[in-house]
Amino acid sequence: MTSRHDPLWNPDAPADADLDRIQRALAPYGVRARGLLMPAVSTPRRLRRQAVPWALAAGIAILLLGAGYQYRLAWVPGDTWSVVHHEGRGEEQRSQLRPGRTLETASNETARIAVARIGSIVLSPDSTLRLVETEKGKHRVALEQGHIRARIWAPPGYFGVRAGSAEVVDLGCDFDLWKHHDGSGRVFVRSGWVSYRVGTEDILVPEGYELSFSDGMAGTPLRPDAPEAFSSAVRELEAALLSANLRSGRLEDAAQRVVDATRDEDAFTLLSLLTRWPALARTGLYPRLSAALGVQGDSTDHRRAWEVGDLVAIDAWWDTLPRQPKQWWANWRDALG
Repeated sequence: MTSRHDPLWNPDAPADADLDRIQRALAPYGVRARGLLMPAVSTPRRLRRQAVPWALAAGIAILLLGAGYQYRLAWVPGDTWSVVHHEGRGEEQRSQLRPGRTLETASNETARIAVARIGSIVLSPDSTLRLVETEKGKHRVALEQGHIRARIWAPPGYFGVRAGSAEVVDLGCDFDLWKHHDGSGRVFVRSGWVSYRVGTEDILVPEGYELSFSDGMAGTPLRPDAPEAFSSAVRELEAALLSANLRSGRLEDAAQRVVDATRDEDAFTLLSLLTRWPALARTGLYPRLSAALGVQGDSTDHRRAWEVGDLVAIDAWWDTLPRQPKQWWANWRDALG
């Protein structure tokens, strides 16, 4: 065992002449001489005592948030939804809505419906709504006629509204839906996104856009403030697409009228048109969309790929959008509705 009197291990022990001479020679380069010693830092006992409760509180908060999230999404299949009826005189009544049952409002009445625990629906006067099904991960209603405003904060697809042969699927948002007796109507998105599904078609509608539809058919998403010249040109192009060959002169003329009336803020309408009808990429819509999105100029290979419906080519321009579909968590304010 090394002796505690060995100066190599105990600096306070006396050194022999040679070791003493070496120590003096090296002294100017030591940490003490250069002031490199760090002062000893000790955490006050009071601070140590406080740190433990804060860490514990943070851990508990995370657990509570996770539990609250799971509780919000959980639901017993077939359970009833709570309804609060508001009449014109300010009177308030409460009821329960069961799956398969229909709720109707009078001309002086609105109804606020709790959509399980993921949001709410406000049913306007003179409207009819039916609860189709309700279970964890899937809540569906049918708007027979009238107007609703739905505010939902949940993963994509948890909530949907049937409107005739179509379905408006929530992607985590706040939206309005109108439907008339003849099957026509429109949907307007206040925040987030919805998907309008009819047949095999799935049309995305983003915040600030509305989509008009008739029973079995859907238009192209438009901004409500779009100039009438642009909206009319889009409707003419849709009519040409439904009645003419994609290479006809009528189609080319209709597409050019859309190009001439397009503003940069109408880029999503062009993106939707080209996504639904990829062959339109051979018209002036493709370079106009490129300019509106601010992407690299006309690429012959990319344009040809788009014309034949190549999803990689199409998705490359969708990825330039500032907010992507299905980012439902970004619309957390909708949970407060």
